[in-house]
Amino acid sequence: MNREGSEFLSPDEMPDDLYLIDLPQPRTGFRHFISSWFFKDSLGRRILVDPGPANTIPELLERLAEITDGVDLVLLTHIHLDHSGGIGQFCERHRGAKVLVHPKAVRHLIDPGKLWRSSLGVLGEVAEMYGEPLPLSAGFLASGGVSGITILETPGHSPHHLSFVAGLGDERLVFVGEAAGLRLPVKSISGCPYLRLTTPPKFDGGAARESLEKIARSLRGDELLCYSHWGASGNSREKISLALRQLDEWMSIISGVLSRSEGSGGVEESIADILIERDPLVGVYSELPADIQERERLFITNSVKGIIGYLSAPN
Repeated sequence: MNREGSEFLSPDEMPDDLYLIDLPQPRTGFRHFISSWFFKDSLGRRILVDPGPANTIPELLERLAEITDGVDLVLLTHIHLDHSGGIGQFCERHRGAKVLVHPKAVRHLIDPGKLWRSSLGVLGEVAEMYGEPLPLSAGFLASGGVSGITILETPGHSPHHLSFVAGLGDERLVFVGEAAGLRLPVKSISGCPYLRLTTPPKFDGGAARESLEKIARSLRGDELLCYSHWGASGNSREKISLALRQLDEWMSIISGVLSRSEGSGGVEESIADILIERDPLVGVYSELPADIQERERLFITNSVKGIIGYLSAPN
């Protein structure tokens, strides 16, 4: 199917055998935010992308039981709690599944204690909501690459971030995790979509830009971009171009504010206000439901903190 000119897809517009599994969280605004993906690839393998946090594994298992009798392969874009915190619990129920993850992340899956403590420090109550990850036995890990899956190393959001390109019949799917930010299936009156960077501490701006350029080089233009947050979009080249432009603009705006401020402390909220006002890609913010605005404000501010940390780090 040609998706060169298509926009964001709702779940009922997905190709056959591609399923977006929404994983709403028990916190204000945390709906249409975290998702897991399931599909059967061109080789007939049953593949899950990012099982999500530990607290919603029961819901994920229930949804999967409606569409498949098993999972052969789990692709982890990265190991933040909202993406893979539930992998240990998931594999207790799907013991035949193999897990593909960045080699740098393996030790944190086998012994997640440091990951859990770090997550508590950064996310606090949100991490507690997601739940503590269980250790994953090394026997579940896929060794090396997997045939039919193109793996792109796309650090920036995290040093162990991967994106995946896979086939689904005539479709070409690109699972970008958070390398291309967050999107919401809404548009402003001007027709501009809602797209937002996800740049929490510790963020690497140079690596993030190189990753977006790498994704752009891999595209033909007819791919379906599958976001972890949230949903799918055609017009893949434009969406990656918008993410690149937004990254440059946010870095420029934040750098300018810091240059006029005495230090970086306490400016995150005011910078968030500036971004919401100036960036047309988050311009639809005021039209979002109040609970989604609350959530987005939290994560915009957290993303500002990540960029400030990157810009303030010694060379």
